[in-house]
Amino acid sequence: MSSTRRIYAGAALTVAALVAVLALAGRIDSQSTAASKVEVVSVDPADGAVLSGAPTAVRIRVAGRPDLAGSHISVYDADRSLLNQGALTAAGRDGLTQAVRATGSGEVAVAYHVVTVDGRDASGIARFTVGAPGGAPPPEPPAPAHAHGIDPVGAALLAVDGLALLAVLVLLARRSRTDRDIA
Repeated sequence: MSSTRRIYAGAALTVAALVAVLALAGRIDSQSTAASKVEVVSVDPADGAVLSGAPTAVRIRVAGRPDLAGSHISVYDADRSLLNQGALTAAGRDGLTQAVRATGSGEVAVAYHVVTVDGRDASGIARFTVGAPGGAPPPEPPAPAHAHGIDPVGAALLAVDGLALLAVLVLLARRSRTDRDIA
């Protein structure tokens, strides 16, 4: 084996090992926190509750410490009108509170997505009724305009994978060209 081939083979093995180590590191990190869901301890007003008067706030408690910036609670009435008043606030170490404007009677839907500081999350919809129960069930709340953006670790790993693939392709193309020149 010529020295040039040994250099290319060593570089290809080094790049492949680097890609494998980075992929394994990304997989371990993503499995440890993001794959597990956080438990919702309570939603107040509770799902299915019938209240005599409209609440002034909706509270959600989880088994973890919520990340205020990454979480949201949206409250809608039966007409799909957003009832949120002001920004989401922390409620102790394990909860969030969303102030809502008082409405008349009817069905109310609470759509929530709570992200904890360690990356776990919980999402769902709770419904309650203000006034006498009955009538048509509330419609599904519209999809919120909420996005978390790009994960910087995942983006960095994707960029490294792309560069490694490009390097391997260049090495293979140069090797192929060298083999033709020798023959």
